[in-house]
Amino acid sequence: MSKNAEKEQTSTDAEYMQMLYSQAVAAHENGDAALAVERYGEILTHFPDADVVLYNQGLALLDLKRFAEAVAVFTQAATFRQDDADTWYNLAFALKKEQQYTEAITTYRRALSLQPHDLDTLFNLANCCRESGEDEEAAMYYTQALEIEPNHVSALNNFAYLCHLRHDYVQAEQLYERLLQIQPEHPGTRHMLAALTGKATGTPENAYVRDLFDQYSDTFEQSLVGKLGYCVPELLFDLVLRTQAAQKAEGEQFSTHCLDLGCGTGLVGKLFSNGCQQLSGVDLSEKMISRAADKGIYDRLVADDVVHYLCEDEHQYDLLVAADLFTYLADLEPLLLAAFQRTTPGGLFVFSTEHGEKDNWQVRQTGRFAHKSEYVVGVAQRCGWQLVTSQEANLRREAATWVRGDLFVLVKK
Repeated sequence: MSKNAEKEQTSTDAEYMQMLYSQAVAAHENGDAALAVERYGEILTHFPDADVVLYNQGLALLDLKRFAEAVAVFTQAATFRQDDADTWYNLAFALKKEQQYTEAITTYRRALSLQPHDLDTLFNLANCCRESGEDEEAAMYYTQALEIEPNHVSALNNFAYLCHLRHDYVQAEQLYERLLQIQPEHPGTRHMLAALTGKATGTPENAYVRDLFDQYSDTFEQSLVGKLGYCVPELLFDLVLRTQAAQKAEGEQFSTHCLDLGCGTGLVGKLFSNGCQQLSGVDLSEKMISRAADKGIYDRLVADDVVHYLCEDEHQYDLLVAADLFTYLADLEPLLLAAFQRTTPGGLFVFSTEHGEKDNWQVRQTGRFAHKSEYVVGVAQRCGWQLVTSQEANLRREAATWVRGDLFVLVKK
């Protein structure tokens, strides 16, 4: 090939690459992240060390929630952009989404070393440390973030909750009060402050429960099962199997349409799905519902308040299950009455409560409710249920001790 031909070919290649890059940028700006990833990929097959292209492709992958791929792309980009805080920040964000917390913390620290006063980096680093159980470091980074922006609502809320869990009630109360000065109607803060001071008067607003579980949907199972030894779904499943075996021995048969109340990420559904002809789930948190849907075990999932759902639903169920749902309710009568209306004759309602020793219900300093077993049985019978069996059990760990609870099986006779 002549020199002129080579120059023309090089010019043509450069123009083609520029065209691809323009198409990628335009696609990303217009919301078509998938096309952007594809176009950036075409460029990278020819220029794998094009750091700007790598960075942009990583951003598009984040938009698509393809976090594992984003980790790989930003890792490669970081080899060329070692002094770019944004590259390290986005790599850390992708690692966090992949629940690689140790790596995410290290990477956020790298970003922070390049931009020591970056608020987003401090806040996300604090959250990562909290999720990893590094409470002291989390507290340090939340403090630094609040020094930069004293009215940062999420930092105040998360730091207050961290202090609350660590039993640093004085600082938790101060942080909750600061947050209420900024957002007087913040539902979670009002409820947690009331729980801390013993002034809770009833079931918290739906917004509190929804926001709580939306926030922890990514790490819910890892934290609850892996760190706290949560075993309520297994306990309820065993109890149902034993109850149904006894009733079948008496001639009763079950073709269960099961409803998972407060289904969360699907821990209950995963156990019960094989024994049900149909499995439905309802939960306040749309992010939890999304996690449950990923398991592919539910025939139907609905984001709604459970009492409202039961009142509006037209289906009848042979089996209702509620693991840990009652810990976010004070008065149980609305739920037990609505559940009774949606249950077939002979159908079961199996659920757990945290064990209360006084009054009908009490709010614990964790913000969850405990119920006296006599109250649960009494209100259930007023709603038409008959008690089949109940038993005490360890539900999960809290610090160094087990949280005691009660398991109930009711039948609609």
